Amino acid sequence: MKLQTKFFIILVLLVLVPSLVIISLTKGRFSSMVEVSTQKQVGMFAEQVSWSIQSSEEALADLQQTIAQILIESENAVTDPRVETSWIVHLTAQLDQLRQEQPFARYIEIKHENGKVLTHSGYPLQNLQNHPGRAFLQSDGHLFLSSTQSLPLNATSENYHLRIDIGLDNLERLIKTTRRKSHTMLMLQNADHDILIDDSSLASALDSALALISGNIGTANHSQAFTWNRSSFHLNQQSLSGQASLIVLSPNLNEEVFSENLYSQLSYVAVISLLFSLFIIHGMTTALITQPLKQFQNLVKNIMDGNLKQRLTMNRSDEVGQLSDSLEDLRKHLQDTSQHIEELAYFDTLTGLPNKVNFIDTIQKLIEKSNSSRHHVAILFFDLDNFKHVNDGLGHELGDTLLMQVGARLKESIRSHDVLSNSSREWNDENDAMIARLGGDEFTVVLSKIGSAGEAAKVAERILQRLSQSFLLKDSEIFISASIGISMFPKDGNTPEILLKNADLAMYSAKSNGKNNFRFYDAQMNTPMLERIELESSMRTALENHEFLLHFQPKIPLNGGHRYEYETLMRWQHPTRGMISPGLFIPMAEDCGYIQNLGDWAIEQCCMQIEQWNQRDIKPLSVSVNLSPVQLNYGNPLQTIKRCLAIYKVEPHQLEIEITESGLMQNENHAINLLRDIKALGVRIALDDFGTGYSSLAYLLRFPIDTLKIDRAFIKDLEHNEESLIVLETIISLAKRLNLEVVAEGVETEEQFKLLKDRDCDYIQGFYFSKPLIAEEAMDYVVEYFNALPETISVFPAPRRLPN
Repeated sequence: MKLQTKFFIILVLLVLVPSLVIISLTKGRFSSMVEVSTQKQVGMFAEQVSWSIQSSEEALADLQQTIAQILIESENAVTDPRVETSWIVHLTAQLDQLRQEQPFARYIEIKHENGKVLTHSGYPLQNLQNHPGRAFLQSDGHLFLSSTQSLPLNATSENYHLRIDIGLDNLERLIKTTRRKSHTMLMLQNADHDILIDDSSLASALDSALALISGNIGTANHSQAFTWNRSSFHLNQQSLSGQASLIVLSPNLNEEVFSENLYSQLSYVAVISLLFSLFIIHGMTTALITQPLKQFQNLVKNIMDGNLKQRLTMNRSDEVGQLSDSLEDLRKHLQDTSQHIEELAYFDTLTGLPNKVNFIDTIQKLIEKSNSSRHHVAILFFDLDNFKHVNDGLGHELGDTLLMQVGARLKESIRSHDVLSNSSREWNDENDAMIARLGGDEFTVVLSKIGSAGEAAKVAERILQRLSQSFLLKDSEIFISASIGISMFPKDGNTPEILLKNADLAMYSAKSNGKNNFRFYDAQMNTPMLERIELESSMRTALENHEFLLHFQPKIPLNGGHRYEYETLMRWQHPTRGMISPGLFIPMAEDCGYIQNLGDWAIEQCCMQIEQWNQRDIKPLSVSVNLSPVQLNYGNPLQTIKRCLAIYKVEPHQLEIEITESGLMQNENHAINLLRDIKALGVRIALDDFGTGYSSLAYLLRFPIDTLKIDRAFIKDLEHNEESLIVLETIISLAKRLNLEVVAEGVETEEQFKLLKDRDCDYIQGFYFSKPLIAEEAMDYVVEYFNALPETISVFPAPRRLPN
């Protein structure tokens, strides 16, 4: 017999009135608590959606500012008659490159004031009209933010109208994740009152329901019951910043059932009170009503306090049991939501590893435990060498894939039972290590229960060995390395912040010492690291301040013919530190990603100089420029080469690109395709430092090489080392059979010059003839040398060394 039947027999006024009062008060309080919990959940969703929209609007604003700057620079370039006819093409190329770098930008369009399209990049959204200002839109099942604004460049120039459509990918992922985990549907309503959802029947039903809600969308939040597809929901509409509002459909708890349950429980108590006396009524009321209500109240209070672990278990099949089951379902739902929020707060969403907040908390706990033990704590801080070039060159998607593979290898490098599980952020005595991702390509490892620094060194060596193996990203085989800095507690610091800072300094020291190694922190590292940071900062403004310049070192033919050939070498004239060695600033530029800017600048300056010499009718002429391994493996200098050849009217054969063997190993497929494209232009390609790599002969067959440059290591002791002479003869013979020209680098003595000339070497380059000079001095030097030679000569004699 149900509780409602039992209570009906004794439901007289003496029992009914108090029961109704209790039902009313209990229902009101319970409904209030459930409503507060629901509103908190809606507020949480609104904050997440607002944050996602704000992030997209900030990205849109940055993109608009960047495009405005590009348009200003492109318009200013019209003053050059050689650029005037192609500045729109140049502008379009820059917009295409910008969209590649910012994949969330789906369409960019620039119009004149008269409505004529100046240029665009990407494909416009289907079935969407231009909206003035900003608007949230939907197309093909995806959400977009469209913006149209006027760009007044200056007082004399006409205004342009810029339209940008960006995808709201982060918001779409949030909506899908919320619906999958909490069965709650999130939808946007734009300023035109359009509900952005694919299901037209649901949108129509929501339009009808929202029409009944009074008030202004932009100034108030609204809620009501809503039924769709025979399911009951709680419909909430909450305004957001900007021209949109959030619609939330959450599963609705049936409060009427709760009221009936409470009513039936009180009736059951009344029946018992009449049959077994007031004492029995009191006991049964306590057992059947008071205790369950207290459990319900404690459960709701725990939920409101954030304690979602306490379970509510009632082995009853009546209405109280059903209410218990409903509340338990609510607790599980909120616990899943809370756990998801905690994962976002304490774990990296890409790799699943603990994040910086989690890592700092763990170090603090280990420090507190280590204060009472003899064990040390080691912090290993490292980042991936040249990861920025992989990320920029191959795309962020492959960069993320690489980071996930690195995280997996880190777990393999440390014993599995020593590593903190991803499912828990609580450290216990059984854990010996934690791996975390701080952000970008920065990872950290904390080791506890170690007796000496040597144990930390072994872990670092194991990590470097695992990361040195190739990574397979789609069809590309990528090689990377890491630089690791190690700090020890308590020797190197007594707080998590200091230990991380010192480990970071040690990591930079490892990078400065050739990368792919580890260093322990030393207090003496502070000064050089600060100097490096200062120098890196000044390097970023050096191009604008015209501090970089090119020197030209002649390459002298040995077998007749007047050829004016040079290699360009970059120099940095610092305003306070004087001339800075390329061996210092080139690796620094590669580390921070600035090498792309320097490389493009060097190619343009080289072509500009060739143009000036062409105007003097100096022929035949060829100038080589070095291509950094970073540009070769992860950049795209092809467009820069094409543009400079066209602008400065340089014949392709007058430009030569020099690459190194070591630079060919990092991303071989990309390098081969790039060099073939460059070769197709007619530009010559030289393999520099030949003989110092790992698979030289294989490269001669696979890569489109025109010239071999023998490394100075084989030249410096040529007159004293018979083995070097044999290697030299072999290289020259091989090159001749492959129809390759040979250039010997680092020639410094007359004996070296004679040995090379006797062995049919094509060119020499080195201080024996000339050091690198500025352009005019280098050309005047070679012209004077050729003018001093007899008119009829087939083989050049030893050069008459002119004063430098």
